[in-house]
Amino acid sequence: MNHTSRTLRLLALLAPLALVPLSFAQSAAPAPDAPRDEQPVKLDQYVVTGSNLKRIDQEKTLPVTVIDRDAMDVRDASQPADLLISIPQVTGLPGNETATLGATARGDNSSSSLRGLPSSNTLILLNGRRLPPHPISQSEAGVPTLTTNVNILPNRGIQRIDILRDGASSIYGTDAVAGVVNYIMRREFRGTELQLRYGETRYGDGAETRASLTHGFDFANGKGRGILTLDLFQRDATYARDRAFMAEADMSYRAPAPWNVSTNTTFNARSATTEYGNFTIGTVTNGVFTAGRTSGIPSSLVASSGQFYIVPTATGVGFQTSTPSRAGVTHDFYWNNNAYRVLQPETKRGNLFLAGEYDLRENLTLFADFNYYRAHSVTYREPDGITASTDGSIIVPVDNPFNPFGSRFWSPTGAPNADGSARLTGTPAAVLISNKRLTDLATRTSTVDNTVYRGVAGARGKLHGSWSWESALLYGESRVTDDEGGPSRKSLLIAAINQTDPTKAFNPFTRTFAVQGGTLVVTGDYQNPESVQQTFRSQFIRNGITKLGSWDARASGDVLDLWGGNTIGLAVGTEYRREVYDDFRPPYAGLNPAGSGLDPAANDFLGFSPNSDTHGNRHVTAAYAETVIPLVGQKTKFPLVESLELTASARHERYTDFGNTTKPKFGLSWQPVRWAMVRASYNEGFHAPNLAQLFTGTLIRTVTGSTDSYRSTVTGLPTDGPSNRRSVASGNPNLAPEESKGKSAGIVVDVPFVKGLSLGVDYWEVRQSNVIASSGSIADDTAALLAATQAALAAGQNINSIDLGSGTANYQGDPAVVRLPVTQADRDFFAAYNASRTPGNQRAVVGAIDILRTTYFNKASEFVNGFDFDLSYRFPKWSIGNFTFNTTWTYLNDFHAYNSATGPRVDYRDSNTTNVGGATPKWRGNASLTWRRKQWAAGLAGYYTGTYTDVNATTTQATWQSLGSPTYIVPVYSNGTTTYRYKVRDSIMTNAYVSYRLQTKNKWTNDTTIRVGVVNLFDRIPPLSADSRGYDTSVYNLMARGLSWSVQLTKKL
Repeated sequence: MNHTSRTLRLLALLAPLALVPLSFAQSAAPAPDAPRDEQPVKLDQYVVTGSNLKRIDQEKTLPVTVIDRDAMDVRDASQPADLLISIPQVTGLPGNETATLGATARGDNSSSSLRGLPSSNTLILLNGRRLPPHPISQSEAGVPTLTTNVNILPNRGIQRIDILRDGASSIYGTDAVAGVVNYIMRREFRGTELQLRYGETRYGDGAETRASLTHGFDFANGKGRGILTLDLFQRDATYARDRAFMAEADMSYRAPAPWNVSTNTTFNARSATTEYGNFTIGTVTNGVFTAGRTSGIPSSLVASSGQFYIVPTATGVGFQTSTPSRAGVTHDFYWNNNAYRVLQPETKRGNLFLAGEYDLRENLTLFADFNYYRAHSVTYREPDGITASTDGSIIVPVDNPFNPFGSRFWSPTGAPNADGSARLTGTPAAVLISNKRLTDLATRTSTVDNTVYRGVAGARGKLHGSWSWESALLYGESRVTDDEGGPSRKSLLIAAINQTDPTKAFNPFTRTFAVQGGTLVVTGDYQNPESVQQTFRSQFIRNGITKLGSWDARASGDVLDLWGGNTIGLAVGTEYRREVYDDFRPPYAGLNPAGSGLDPAANDFLGFSPNSDTHGNRHVTAAYAETVIPLVGQKTKFPLVESLELTASARHERYTDFGNTTKPKFGLSWQPVRWAMVRASYNEGFHAPNLAQLFTGTLIRTVTGSTDSYRSTVTGLPTDGPSNRRSVASGNPNLAPEESKGKSAGIVVDVPFVKGLSLGVDYWEVRQSNVIASSGSIADDTAALLAATQAALAAGQNINSIDLGSGTANYQGDPAVVRLPVTQADRDFFAAYNASRTPGNQRAVVGAIDILRTTYFNKASEFVNGFDFDLSYRFPKWSIGNFTFNTTWTYLNDFHAYNSATGPRVDYRDSNTTNVGGATPKWRGNASLTWRRKQWAAGLAGYYTGTYTDVNATTTQATWQSLGSPTYIVPVYSNGTTTYRYKVRDSIMTNAYVSYRLQTKNKWTNDTTIRVGVVNLFDRIPPLSADSRGYDTSVYNLMARGLSWSVQLTKKL
């Protein structure tokens, strides 16, 4: 099936339902009942997101997507993140609840990305004003991002959500480069409404319970109005192990050739930090470990280099000197992280919104808003592990009673122990732990507490004529405490390993050994006593605080009358804002304190990266103006010019850390006839680096599950497969602001002679310069090495003589990937690999990865453009009810970047590169059909995500051709080379609901609505991609839960 027909599957799915009411069109009489909350239409002027001017019909002059309560009903989202990901222009949730690692934002946290740009380019508003950002940064495009946690937004009491699909930096400030998401809360509701909801997945997990209360009231004889919304939510955890498609981290069985074998690590994410272990024996002299097999130790147990593995065997557990295969009996040597990872954490969340206003006099109103959010989340991950490449040297001394090559089991003379137990003849050795999962330690539990509050107080009123004004103070804080219980303090663990008393010493092998039949054997598993574990287990705590304070004032009105009754409108305003960011940890969690005897540049926790405390603040002062000039309209109309108006706005901002900037926006709208409007705009934007990008100290991160995609298929070594690697990064105070230019043009048509049918199409583009990015990735490194190898072969060099400069300043891969010099063992691995392959599949030798060096820099430019399509049809009223059909699609036409002025073009479209905010398929869309009749309502919706290529699953041209050039492998030219990538299939998720409003004489049941909803009606699973969970968590997390049902009761009291 070609991609065009696949794109139409969603419409085909919904078309039969859309056509059902047409069969009644000839004879149907109007339905006597009105739709829910339908009120007489009042053509009042109002402010729409994207403008400060009050106007009628403003929403058509700007590309704004309005999500009303009907759309919210059919989406059936239990949290804001699940609602936003249904919007086609939202490419993903770069930060989301699946995060488990200590260096990122965990718990009840999600961010939203528009147009594939980082989430920091999307401004999240509540009632038109800002919220404090989440205080724990997350990595997007390789750089730390501070952005609003969308889960702090209310999930009940919402009037509508406006999505401005156009840049609005000139109106709102620097965050609005990609667009604006504005939550508008209900204010007109009067009375009391109670809502209770319960739901779970078809697997019986992920149970959700919600209770919401909304109360709207008048006071002071109608001069005052208030509303309260309280929303309480609880959800049980769901686990990856409970979903068949991701219970196993080795997903090669789901992959097509050439990735369908376990020995290919592309879809095999099992970790080399394993319960069995990889070790090296040697000697310790003056504190320095020297690897090598000691005298008397047989080669059947330990290689000459000193390396040995404890592995599963056909009959139990034993020793092995060579790298265990990822296939066969040693497949389970590698660790399945998915057995411990959560799909969604256990979460309790409370959200309170209060709003009130009081008419002090006829033209003066005081108002205030307050919202409070608190969440408690519990997430889990696998027990501690030791990885020498990131945790340093942890050595088991010869006198540790559990060391299988120590003095308990070996003696230069072979004499037995004092207790009579046998020993072998050989020199006892110390053991360096290369990779070992400490499986007898408990699963690590992370408790994350989020608290956010924001208060707004101000006044608004009317001046002379049409002029009105508004001014307000805002203050908000966001606080996070991330507390992980169970991780190990490295120095205390080493002290426990150094003990010689069996009752006090820690056994890192978690096995028992004995001398039997003249050899050393593994006799069983070992559980370290709790009393020993408690000597080194501790709590890792991370704290973050952001503060936002602002004052704003604005006024708008008419300034000049033009011909034919037209009037020039003007809005002016000013804003002052203060931002504070603090990220800090206790001693030993962040850095080791001075005087502790430990390295002050490191920390003392296994699996956590050292981090200095970060503190930063800035002040921003802004002034802006906006005008609309109606050239034609009202009484001055011409043929094919029903109306014509120009809009212009500009914003000047002064940053205490960047200086000044002024950015404009211009718009044009033209109605050739009353039922059609053409609109266009041009805007410029300015995005200052966030405080984390500027002020974060040196970070030594541990990147987990990172595969050396160039070497892993050659060597098969665990250290080249999914394993932990060091990444070094730090803030860059010399970063320049990002600059942007945006354009849009479109047409909106209310189709004549078909009442209720409207169509729209918009072209949009964003061009950015000085985009903040991080230096390359392993994928970029692999592509560069493959290209350099093929270029050398084409020049006539022999594969074994090609020098790619590994470990030198002449390295031809990505400079951010620092490799070790080539060893003889490396040469042997590559020679054996290349001997059986054609030149097109050969690889020149390089050394293993040492560190990943990350720097933040301003790259040359980035460009993204595409088209948005909208169709809405409100069917005529028939006796069978009222039907409404809506569909929205976006087509991504181009998305590319240049990392330098002279560098090659890097394409992002149709991929899942980490340089963008989510996957970037060409097509995304949704469609919904809703029905209402008297007390009944129902809806059906589908959400489509198109195909894209997986940058982490590549092969060679020769392999692609040998397989018959299958369509699931796509040649992609980017960054100066052609790669052959796996194509991630498209997907459709379908939701449905039905509700009934009771009307009885019983006061307890009257005006009670019962609603049953289903999310993922056909229980689809996410498409396979080369991610640790087998799917893109920024896009498909809701689908991964599986079919979910809910029952909801709503009672008006």
